[in-house]
Amino acid sequence: MNEGGDKMVTNAGTESATRTKPKRSRAKKKLGLFLKVKFASAVVPIYRTESKGRVRFTLSFYRDGRRMRKMFYTVESAKKEALFVAQRIKSGMQHVTDLKPHERDSFKAAIAMLEKTGIPLVAAIEDYTRARELAGTESLAAMASVN
Repeated sequence: MNEGGDKMVTNAGTESATRTKPKRSRAKKKLGLFLKVKFASAVVPIYRTESKGRVRFTLSFYRDGRRMRKMFYTVESAKKEALFVAQRIKSGMQHVTDLKPHERDSFKAAIAMLEKTGIPLVAAIEDYTRARELAGTESLAAMASVN
């Protein structure tokens, strides 16, 4: 037998054989699943993440076969949007509208104002744009009160 012994056994005790790489710290720390918002059988997870010392809440869901993620500063706004997304998923209408939350709020407010008059939104917009063209830079309210 070789006096030097088995090469693997003799190398196992050296520093190079037992050295491991130190783990690097991440700049962005994932804190994991924070909560799940359910509507019937649809579930939208909310993750709590930390980036540069700030906490964010991230929704994760699928639309048209693609993963969508939306970030929010407060858990309340994340819950509100997650519930809306879950309702849309459950009703099968996830792909219908791609409105942002503030755009959706404006749309709902416009519909509520028009509800009192009974005028559909499209008809009101047609009337407004025609009146705006005729008025030019003048105020529509001022022109309406002159007659």
